[in-house]
Amino acid sequence: MKTAPEEPDVPPEVRRQIDRSVPAFPGMPWRRRLLFVALALAMGWAVVSTIVDPPGGFKRNPPPRPDAAACAPGQTQGCVGGTAQIIAAPAAPAASR
Repeated sequence: MKTAPEEPDVPPEVRRQIDRSVPAFPGMPWRRRLLFVALALAMGWAVVSTIVDPPGGFKRNPPPRPDAAACAPGQTQGCVGGTAQIIAAPAAPAASR
């Protein structure tokens, strides 16, 4: 531990009294250290698991069946790469002037 250089105007007796007036910082008990280490590990595990597999996150579609055939020319349904039917409202009429 580094100590400050002694100042010439402070007598050694006064310096000893000043040093004794400040209590030493108590060390942390081993049980509390173990608690902090356990909490840090649990928090790290929670963060990593949430990033890897978010709750209610992105649902990945399963890959297509290996026996599913590719779409034949002109085929749009019932094959890999087909189109989906979309239900939409009819287009609005053009605004008249």
